[in-house]
Amino acid sequence: MIKPWHHGVIYQVTFFVTVLTGNLWSLLWSVFLLFTVVFKQPKAVLAFIGLVTLGGYAVDLIIQALGFIRFSHNTLLGPIWLFVLWIGFANVIWHLAYKISWLWLQILLGAVSGPLSYYGGAKLGAAEPMDLAGIVVYSLWWAVAFPAGIALRNYWHRRWLKESEQ
Repeated sequence: MIKPWHHGVIYQVTFFVTVLTGNLWSLLWSVFLLFTVVFKQPKAVLAFIGLVTLGGYAVDLIIQALGFIRFSHNTLLGPIWLFVLWIGFANVIWHLAYKISWLWLQILLGAVSGPLSYYGGAKLGAAEPMDLAGIVVYSLWWAVAFPAGIALRNYWHRRWLKESEQ
């Protein structure tokens, strides 16, 4: 049985595998991640992970199209590694981040840790460094997205799963 904190460790490994290796290894890691962690979950959890992944990835691509960030290893639909990272992040929201119950802390963590992740990724070569406008855009996006993801997870859990299936 995977404990909630294991999902945090899996996400950190996912971050480094995807950011440091680019698209090919990200594809291989995603197969491992999907078959060992994600697909073993109830269908409602898979739907949540899919929704958060697609939504977050779409917003990242919009922010890139607006010129606030430029990702490396781009394909026609954006970098594959970024999509894999969103799968991992959605998994963390479901299993770990929802435990953060204070809204002010969710907003603060989103506003600070979101842009720091992109900054760290840029330092590791996954993107070009952002200017101040990009940092502000990502800070605002994550100050909304992180609490919204947790609220969606909590709603989804109440609506689609029983407490015993968590």
